[in-house]
Amino acid sequence: MEPSEASPAVTTSIDSLKDDNIEDILLRLPSPASLARAALASRRWRGIASSSPFLRRFRELHPWSPILGLFASQPDLQQLPIFHPAAAVRSDPDLAAAARGGDFLLTRLEDDPAWRFRDCRNGRLLLSRGDSLSLYDPVSHRHVAVPRPRNDEPLVPAPPGAAEYISDCLLDGHGEDGTAACFHVVTVQRDDQRLRAMEYASCMPEWRIHPWVDGIDVPAQSMRPMHAAAAGLIFWRRDRNSSLLLDTSTMAFSIVPLPVPHPLATQLPRPPAAYAVGDTEAGACCLLLILGTAMLQVWLLKKDGGGHAWELEKLSQLRGLDSLNRRFSAHVVSAGLATVYCASSEFSHFVIDLKDMSLKNKFRCHRSTAFTFQMRWPPTALVHTSTSTCERPTAPSNICFQRYE
Repeated sequence: MEPSEASPAVTTSIDSLKDDNIEDILLRLPSPASLARAALASRRWRGIASSSPFLRRFRELHPWSPILGLFASQPDLQQLPIFHPAAAVRSDPDLAAAARGGDFLLTRLEDDPAWRFRDCRNGRLLLSRGDSLSLYDPVSHRHVAVPRPRNDEPLVPAPPGAAEYISDCLLDGHGEDGTAACFHVVTVQRDDQRLRAMEYASCMPEWRIHPWVDGIDVPAQSMRPMHAAAAGLIFWRRDRNSSLLLDTSTMAFSIVPLPVPHPLATQLPRPPAAYAVGDTEAGACCLLLILGTAMLQVWLLKKDGGGHAWELEKLSQLRGLDSLNRRFSAHVVSAGLATVYCASSEFSHFVIDLKDMSLKNKFRCHRSTAFTFQMRWPPTALVHTSTSTCERPTAPSNICFQRYE
């Protein structure tokens, strides 16, 4: 009897996996940084990871973007913002890869003392210089300049050019499906007791200039905006009892009363600069109020007839910070992360997760205005950017993540 022939060996490799198998592998990765790095394994993997249906599924499982650090600037110094890396950048290999490949020292931007740090959102910096705005993505090195619109009318009775730009805001930097490489800028101009808003969307690259609104009593000093970008709402501190609101869906200005502190904290003083407005992780507009040393209140903005009113959502001590016995002020709230400031402790800026009131990061950058820098969603490596968005690299560069070996 002749011996039977041996069955040919079947070689299994990663290339033999079906697309569904690859999707399951990528969905199990812990963060957008891990996804961006793994997608560079091959052109096929990158194509799967950059598809709109996959990105939506991944975002549902991983709604939180990792913090790479803090960009901070000092108002009395004429310089570009300084990057302070988060502790996780040194311990997480995927975040470390993003930091090593990125331009977080902003060396690709021209050295000019006229730069001003205006905003930070979804992995982009918004800067101004003279009559132009600039958006810069430190991870991809992509830079886009947006010239401001010229005054379309003489100002009466003030001389031409007397109007000043008081605020520049960067709203959500992606489309409704979470995959587009667009950004939306809203800027506000003031002329005495009247204001007007202007908006620029990169997917339709032109300025829309809205009419002047008269009779708005606003402070004479420069106003730093606070915005719930996901909800399209921009706020400014007006006085101790109210704030000015611009609803970008209608471009209408209105006055919103500040909330009355909860009865448990009414005996504590409320300094006028101790609150900040932003958005929760779910995209709802919220107000963060810090009373006393570490009593924190989170309020949500609700519709109230024809206007708006604040409704208390959460009352809690700042866990891990109450033992410091120091006073804190709320600086920035964005995507459910609050940056609070303390002038008299070893660390100056603390990042709090408003979902569970846990301490995420702490930084040393005293006397600074600081913005938390989270990794962009979708990750830069997975966005197909066309020249129609006016967003181009400042110089030829390689993909900003190292491949897996």
